Amino acid sequence: MTALARPLAAPDTLRRRAMQALTDAVVRALDSASEETLAAIVGAQDPREALAIAPRDLAPAPPERLAAERAARARTAGFRAELAARVGGMYDRAEVAELLGVTPAAIDKQRQRRQILGVPYGNETRYPAAQFRDGAALAGLKPILDALGDMNPWGQLQLLAAPLDGFGDAPASVLALLAGGADADTRARLAALAAGWAA
Repeated sequence: MTALARPLAAPDTLRRRAMQALTDAVVRALDSASEETLAAIVGAQDPREALAIAPRDLAPAPPERLAAERAARARTAGFRAELAARVGGMYDRAEVAELLGVTPAAIDKQRQRRQILGVPYGNETRYPAAQFRDGAALAGLKPILDALGDMNPWGQLQLLAAPLDGFGDAPASVLALLAGGADADTRARLAALAAGWAA
């Protein structure tokens, strides 16, 4: 684990993203602020008033930038939908809890312990279906997730779903190899490969 004392839960991740978005917005507002606006912010009676004053001089984003951002979001959504389809779809937390016969809170703990992979989907976490078989997480998945460490979950899923050469007659993904009952030697090779990806 990294320097963090504990893995980030979904609300902590959302809070961190909100903090980053607000920080970026405030920096942009201050960069555009006139002397008069800066003085009004300093003289504000409370933080809400200061936040209301801050964007006063902020120029709206140009239409081409907004269009580029929309196009980038659409590409990301398309990529994620295609990747989700390649791994058999996505389960929500309640579905995984039912599949594994545990509570939804236990699913959060399993994700934090890297026993299963969860990816952010809007403001919730989804779980790739291909990591489960016969009511359990795939044997050998945890050492691979441990090796991938704190890599972006979507990046982890992309690597787990990518076809690999050298593990049989035809290319197969990490998830497919584990689902096919990879032996201990193959699982160790896959974990070593994952460690190389994360380095």
